[in-house]
Amino acid sequence: MAETQPETTLYSRPSFTQTLVLNSEYTKRVHQRYFRSVVTALYMLDTILYVIGEKAHIDQVQAAVSQLIEACTSDLGREIERLEKLRDENGISGTPKYSNPGSYEIEIVSPQVSQFVALMLKMDDVMKLVDTLWLSNMIANEKRADTEHQWQLRIQKLARRIISLRTAAYREARTRGKTDEVASARQVLIDKGIDLDDEKDDADAELEAAAS
Repeated sequence: MAETQPETTLYSRPSFTQTLVLNSEYTKRVHQRYFRSVVTALYMLDTILYVIGEKAHIDQVQAAVSQLIEACTSDLGREIERLEKLRDENGISGTPKYSNPGSYEIEIVSPQVSQFVALMLKMDDVMKLVDTLWLSNMIANEKRADTEHQWQLRIQKLARRIISLRTAAYREARTRGKTDEVASARQVLIDKGIDLDDEKDDADAELEAAAS
């Protein structure tokens, strides 16, 4: 009688859903272009690390990701302080209203995903301040566009770094013979409704090519 092979035991992972609301059109565009790629990389990085299963390795990689996101978040915080000072020195009050804010349901499966959601909210705060100063005629169209471009490049760089860490983790799993476990865990995420479709848009291809 043939032996029955035991099923692969998968890690029972906690998660919750959070609504991300972005007001400025610029932040919505950044979300559309980079958010899916980054969060998919974070989902898979977390999955691959738990498949590899070495605590020291998990802690090291997750700390590296957190530091990358925190560095960008801290810079956004300093930018908020600078723009608020300029606003207050010129006696400007009030915050713009936006005609078409975006609302997105995000599955939070790791602290790093939560960190990145918080970063996007802080970026939206920066853009609201930029729009406040622009509407108050304190900054010109060109300066507004330059600020937007600067932060798009910063998020792009962050996305590339995170994707490169995901790529390195997958290579490590493959070296350890864990590709089947990674594929099974990936399917669990898809079954939960998390979009990990293999179809990639231009931004995904651009980021992954740079990270490889």
